[in-house]
Amino acid sequence: MCEANVFIIQDEPDPENPGELFLEAVDQIIPEGENLWRLTSIFGEQKTLVGRIHSMRLVDHQVLFQRLEP
Repeated sequence: MCEANVFIIQDEPDPENPGELFLEAVDQIIPEGENLWRLTSIFGEQKTLVGRIHSMRLVDHQVLFQRLEP
């Protein structure tokens, strides 16, 4: 499978603890506006997030976001 888990980080992530889990098994990350993202999991769950992508760890199936104020 090629899905990833999305995490919210506060500071620089620790490889052992990437941050707060926001959504598991994300299949789609779609920009909806400036710093606004719609995430959809393989289970059909959708969430929106105001933030910016900090980094992606594709081998570890992780996408790390920093939350921004709306």
